[in-house]
Amino acid sequence: MRREILTQLLREYEDRRRESDSIFFERLREVDEKLPEIGRLVNGRQKLILSSIRGIIAGKPVGDVEGDMNRMNAQIREGLAANGYPEDYLEPVYQCPLCRDTGYVGEPIREMCTCLKTELNRRLYREAGMQESEEQSFRTFDLNVFPDDPIPNLNTSQRKMMEMIRDMTRDWARKWPDVREKKGILLTGASGLGKTFLLYCIMHELLERGIDAMMTSSFRAQDIMRRAYYSRDGQEEMDMLLKQDVLLIDDFGTEPLMDNVTLSQFFNLINERQSRQKACIFSTNLSPRDLQARYSERIASRLLDRRNMLIIEMRGVDVRRRTGDRA
Repeated sequence: MRREILTQLLREYEDRRRESDSIFFERLREVDEKLPEIGRLVNGRQKLILSSIRGIIAGKPVGDVEGDMNRMNAQIREGLAANGYPEDYLEPVYQCPLCRDTGYVGEPIREMCTCLKTELNRRLYREAGMQESEEQSFRTFDLNVFPDDPIPNLNTSQRKMMEMIRDMTRDWARKWPDVREKKGILLTGASGLGKTFLLYCIMHELLERGIDAMMTSSFRAQDIMRRAYYSRDGQEEMDMLLKQDVLLIDDFGTEPLMDNVTLSQFFNLINERQSRQKACIFSTNLSPRDLQARYSERIASRLLDRRNMLIIEMRGVDVRRRTGDRA
């Protein structure tokens, strides 16, 4: 997903540069017709640049090129202003002056410009159904929404438990794929404990790091797999499910079981991704025992394999009743 969006963005940047060149040459034509003396200065400036480049390549002295350029630029600006034009009317037109609409800055090491990085993340968030702000991130994770009362039969409170879970998942998202053997995550627990918000936080962290990640619901994933199974309509989306570095599936277990299609397709998805060393993150309202009862042993054994999965069982009260937020 990230690669495709970045490719499209760079095409747009190329179109932007073409449009800027068109505006510049149109303005140059206009000024050359109305103010030929300024047109001659612009042409002289261009010849000075080319001759200095040739001189440098040939190893010949090029004189005070910088001083000559400054004098010509000053004359052009003064001439434009005297005739009612903005002083920078014949300067290149860039939407981003830092990267000059290339998307990258720095020499010799090129880095992604802030403008490109911001737009890339905005589109990635939108594709994932996330807010473009930091509302769904670890930076805004508010432990105060969880009660600090002891959880029955546990020697801890829901708030302390969520602090530990927040730290574990944040650490995973910041280190993946260097997370030792824990290549995936399974979040289990009743509704309203914060599982979906945690998925958004993990997704946000991964996108910030430039990891190719995708988040979807279990129902939508099943629909994609079903269409790919019966026809080619969903094959492109199915390929997206398979090739993302990290795939996050929310509400696993809420999708309807359809003959043997659901079980076989989910097994193929999980098995294929694990064989490709791709990470899967699941959130589910089902307990580990319920997962074993609903899905085949082949699926349950992969989801509940503590050698490969970070299994987090969440306990407590429904925080949505306390805050009104989606959890």
